[in-house]
Amino acid sequence: MTTFSRRFFLTSAAAFCAAPAAFATPYRVATNRAGIAMQGYDTHAYWTIAAAREGSSDHVVDWRGKPWHFASAEDAEAFRADPAAFEPQFGGYCTRAMSFKKIVDGDPEVWRIYQGKLYLFAKPVGGTKFDAGQDAMIAKAQAHWDSLS
Repeated sequence: MTTFSRRFFLTSAAAFCAAPAAFATPYRVATNRAGIAMQGYDTHAYWTIAAAREGSSDHVVDWRGKPWHFASAEDAEAFRADPAAFEPQFGGYCTRAMSFKKIVDGDPEVWRIYQGKLYLFAKPVGGTKFDAGQDAMIAKAQAHWDSLS
C-alpha cells in the first residue's frame, strides 16, 4: 500500500505545473472550412505581384500541420524554402482583433506588408487603423498571441 504525504502531493503538483511546454498548444493557423491555410490564398503572391491571389490544389505545401495553396509551382517552392518569410503574422488571424484580445479570421483580401511581414485584417477598417499606428497595434496583438501558447 502506497501512502501519499503532503510533500509528495505538493512536489507532484509543482512538477506538473512547471512543465507547461509539454502541454503547449500547437501553433495556430487560420483556415477555411476545408482546413486550408490562408483560405486557399497564395501567401507568396503578396510579395511577387503585390496583390491577393487564390492558390490552387495543384500546388500545395504542408506546413504547421495545414495545407497551404499556391498559384504556381514557383510560389510553392519559394514558400517551402523559407515559410517564415512569407507566412502571415498571428497565424493569419486579424491583427486588429488580436490587438483587442480576440481571435478572428483575417480576410486575405485585406492585408498590409509592414517591415517585411504580412498582416491580415478581417475588415478594411482594420487596415486603415493599422496604417495609423502599426507598431502599437502589433505590440498589443503580439502580447495576446504570446499568451495563447
